[in-house]
Amino acid sequence: MEEICVKMDKILLEYLSLISALQEQWKQISTNLGDGFFQLAHARYTMGPHRLNQNQYDGRMQATTRMLISQKKNTDMLSAQSEFIYHYTLTTLEEITEDPKENGSSSLRRRIIKDSDNDVTKKRSQTRIIEDPLRWFGILVPSSLRESQRNFKQSLSGMVNIINLRNEIINKEAEYKMLKKEKEKFMEESRTKHSNSMKDS
Repeated sequence: MEEICVKMDKILLEYLSLISALQEQWKQISTNLGDGFFQLAHARYTMGPHRLNQNQYDGRMQATTRMLISQKKNTDMLSAQSEFIYHYTLTTLEEITEDPKENGSSSLRRRIIKDSDNDVTKKRSQTRIIEDPLRWFGILVPSSLRESQRNFKQSLSGMVNIINLRNEIINKEAEYKMLKKEKEKFMEESRTKHSNSMKDS
């Protein structure tokens, strides 16, 4: 009984810590988004609406980041509600270059294939390089546009953190509920034993 109570207290403290972290992350995202839109508006005012619009987009554009989803066995989970814990991570998909001369095309592929006649293992390596999207609007873009990009990137990373925090919170809630059921079951059994002993006496 005491062991169950200790575990419940521990999980409750972890739960409250996660809730606090979630609230702080939401505040940070709100700040980053607000700053991002403000800097974007400033860049649009500086450059002019005709130089900063969707007509400047590269039709061959590709995402520079991607979401990786990993899972691990949920050994800490006391219930069978979730067998795996999922974790989301943002990673750079492409190597961004700042040199426009290296971007004659949207991507550059390099292949190294060794001669198979010499019993050498064939090896291929591919490096895809994508131009920094800010260069769609010119080489000398205002600092406010770069700052806007940085804020939006931080917001995206923060949103991924929120997903991970939310998953951890859900797991803690499930663990706490399971321990609570065990505690109630233990107390019910104790009351039954006590009642039976009173009858026997």
